[in-house]
Amino acid sequence: MKGKKALYIAFIVIGLCFAAAALILWDAISNSLGGALMGSGSGMAAIGLTQLLMLRLDTKDPAQARKKEIEVNDERNVAIRRRAKALSGDMLQWAVIVAAWVSLGFDAPLWVTVVAILTFVSKSVLEVYLVARYQREM
Repeated sequence: MKGKKALYIAFIVIGLCFAAAALILWDAISNSLGGALMGSGSGMAAIGLTQLLMLRLDTKDPAQARKKEIEVNDERNVAIRRRAKALSGDMLQWAVIVAAWVSLGFDAPLWVTVVAILTFVSKSVLEVYLVARYQREM
């Protein structure tokens, strides 16, 4: 519990440092680097704060925390989450192919299309590998 709390506080501090660095170095760095620092810093601070608040709620109401943990680890809920992840992965895979076609239509640089196609192929190869691996294990 203490380790998690320290991690979340570290996320908040590091995130705020990134955001402050983006503001302090406004003129000295490029806009893209400043945006990346501000975005990642804000995200890290928000994640740390949210998780810290959730940890506080769990310590205030241990019964609710146990109930939530049971729900998270329930077989039915695990199966639902896995099915949703698989379907979203399939939809994302086809969205990448559509993006490749659109990039061809807009005369985008060739590397954009190649990256989209390589992403599609990588996902397909990984899927075949995982199916074979899980068939051996189960």
